[in-house]
Amino acid sequence: MIVPDQIGFGKSSKPIGYQFTFQQLAINTKAVLDYLKVDKIHLLGHSMGGMLATRFALMYPEMIKTLILENPIGLEDWKVVAGYTTIEEHFQNELKMNYEAAKKYQAASYYDNKWKPEYDEWVYLLTAWIKDKDYPIVAMNNAQTFDMIFTQPVLYEFQNVAAPTLLIIGTRDRTALGKNTVKDEAVRESMGLYQNLGKATQQKIPNSQLVELDDVGHMPHIETFERFITPLKAFFKKN
Repeated sequence: MIVPDQIGFGKSSKPIGYQFTFQQLAINTKAVLDYLKVDKIHLLGHSMGGMLATRFALMYPEMIKTLILENPIGLEDWKVVAGYTTIEEHFQNELKMNYEAAKKYQAASYYDNKWKPEYDEWVYLLTAWIKDKDYPIVAMNNAQTFDMIFTQPVLYEFQNVAAPTLLIIGTRDRTALGKNTVKDEAVRESMGLYQNLGKATQQKIPNSQLVELDDVGHMPHIETFERFITPLKAFFKKN
């Protein structure tokens, strides 16, 4: 199993002035696989990783045995309804990030406000950088990748995905970037409804299967690991 930290994330480098695109991150991932002499993969992407996995599958279809998308974001085009926030504005917001703000966002978007104490460690993971002297570089990378996610949707190309695809969707997920900029309450409440987005996406991707996990949010592998891993194993056996 190969689990890379993308540039700007985790233990990978945090470059200044890097041009973040899903295409570039896919190229970087391909370089890792080439270095390891791996030419066929089962590709799993969660959240932003789902957008990247989709882009990788579109760029390198010959490498993909199966594609698994676990609560991927980008199943709707937020920029159609939400206002644009500049990278500088995102950067300033990131500089203000703290544990309470991160927990509030995760509770509302990831878990539909059904919080459990065991979720705290994932907030700590994202906010541990804050006290480091180099946090402004991390904050800028976060702002740049937010802009990448918001401006580079992949949903218009789902019909071109050739690999057998499994969608694992926690239907209580409410993740939608830019929701806070939408003034119309009806429009805002219509964003990030994964009980609808999963079905719509499955209809777009040829040779795809949808597994919906009722009463589960953005993080099925954390909230309910057995319900997540069981259909994944069954999919692997079939393909």
